[in-house]
Amino acid sequence: MKDPKTYEELLKELKTLKEMQQEIAAREIYLLRKNEELTYKLEEANDTLEAIRHGEVDALVVKNGDDHVLFTLKNADQTYRIFIEQMTQGALTLNQNGIIVYSNSQFAAMVGLPLEKVIGKELIRFIVDEDILLFKELIKSAWSDLYTRGEIKLKNNNSALKTPTLLSLKTLDLDEGLSLSIILTDLTTQKSTQNLLQEKNTQLELAQRQTKELNANLEATVKDRTRDLEATIRQKNYIEKALRNNEDRLTKILETMAEGVIICEPNGDYTYANPMAQKLIGIQEMNGMVQSYFDPKWPRLKIDGSPLPLNEDPIKIALTEGKNIYDHEIAVQPPNDELIYISINTALLKEQDGTIMLCISTFMDVTNRRKVYQQKDEFISVASHELKTPITSLKASLQLLKRLQNTGHTAMVPKLIDQANKSMNKVSVLIEDLLNTSQYNSGQLHIHPKKVNLYQLVSECSREIRTDGKYTIEIEGEKEIVIAADPDKIEQVIINFINNAIKYASDSKLIKIKIETNNEEAKVLVIDKGPGIDPRKTPHLFDRYYRGDNDGKQYSGLGLGLYICAEIIKKHNGNIGVDSVINNGSTFWFTLPL
Repeated sequence: MKDPKTYEELLKELKTLKEMQQEIAAREIYLLRKNEELTYKLEEANDTLEAIRHGEVDALVVKNGDDHVLFTLKNADQTYRIFIEQMTQGALTLNQNGIIVYSNSQFAAMVGLPLEKVIGKELIRFIVDEDILLFKELIKSAWSDLYTRGEIKLKNNNSALKTPTLLSLKTLDLDEGLSLSIILTDLTTQKSTQNLLQEKNTQLELAQRQTKELNANLEATVKDRTRDLEATIRQKNYIEKALRNNEDRLTKILETMAEGVIICEPNGDYTYANPMAQKLIGIQEMNGMVQSYFDPKWPRLKIDGSPLPLNEDPIKIALTEGKNIYDHEIAVQPPNDELIYISINTALLKEQDGTIMLCISTFMDVTNRRKVYQQKDEFISVASHELKTPITSLKASLQLLKRLQNTGHTAMVPKLIDQANKSMNKVSVLIEDLLNTSQYNSGQLHIHPKKVNLYQLVSECSREIRTDGKYTIEIEGEKEIVIAADPDKIEQVIINFINNAIKYASDSKLIKIKIETNNEEAKVLVIDKGPGIDPRKTPHLFDRYYRGDNDGKQYSGLGLGLYICAEIIKKHNGNIGVDSVINNGSTFWFTLPL
């Protein structure tokens, strides 16, 4: 193992390396300079050779040691000939008679002849006829000691082809005398390239014209398409705007309509419920989706009050059986509220192949209609009962009269006749109420107004009841009030008010009638001190068929009296109403214009 070098030895080696680097750098500089000199000499030699090729040099002076030697072209003839033979261009020397005194092999190949059949011949023999005049002008120009160039065509002995050729002519002053040096460059490839280029240019120009036409057509097409597209976009925007407006209108209609609307998918998913549907059947909507269609807090019932099974729901029936449902009534029991009756219509939207797309259902609150049906049923039952009682009494009286007519017992006849008359009167009143109701419903109620003293009219209505002696009727108010009214119809209203006070407040022996006026109307009030009326019933007292029974007591009548009174007052352009306080009596009133 060698010993490690000392610090001094390393410094010495480092110094040696630096010196070697400096020497290498100096040699590089020297070689670069030599390279530049040699490059310059090479370029000079190339220029000299080019000058020789063009006949611009007659001799060369070459340094040989301390002497200079002159070399003419003649002395360098062999080298020159080798150089000329290796050229790709044809090279000729002509004497003053136009005879070829020298030719290289390339020219012989260009005219398709052996070299020996070229030398000694006139150059003009190898020129095509149509270029002879041009050739003569070029020769004449060249002999005038002008560097001349021109294009002609050469004949070819082996074919009918004409070789395009570039002539470069220059006079040479040789020992033999003045000669003409000609360099001939074959332009066949160049001409082919030019022809090809010209053909390509022609094709390019044609393509450019076609492109221009295509661009023009394309621009026209683009403009037409753009106009069509703009028109389509405008139409699309118009349609979209119309659709949005229609959608907004439809949404507003759905949001404000009195019927509930529900939309569900064929799989039973409910996607929309308008506010009325949510109100009627107690469903909730969140983020555009129905949360629950069946809420146990809002039980569905059949009309008879029994629970409605899920498979009997109209929407389920429509989706299951694939048919539309019309006016299917069910009942819904809201929490802490009255029973609601609903009529459901369900329509299925189908594809052409019959596939269900959507199910649209409408819900209509028919509670009032159902109540009317119930009231009609109750009315028929009540009317039958009310008519049966006096008719039964009348029949019994007539049967007794028939038995007594031949017996001589005449003491009971007047009582039986009175009883029969009372029964007939009751039947007449019931029939008259029914007839009046029919007239009011068909708009056939006619009034015959005339001037009448209101105080006297009220007094006459009360006289029959006063003679009975069971009740006291007090009349208060102005006695000289005159109104334009049908006295028979107004009398019917007053008597109905008084009879109701006697019927429903039988313990109140005092009935007050007040007559009031202001600048525009007269007001008649019938006041009793009976048990009063439940506030929940007062809004319905003037409805048709409504019978206001108190404390479960049953009262006779068809439930038409107050309804008829309201229609009579309405015909007189007046108002009718009731004020009542439980355990503090009731006040029925009506107003008539003065």
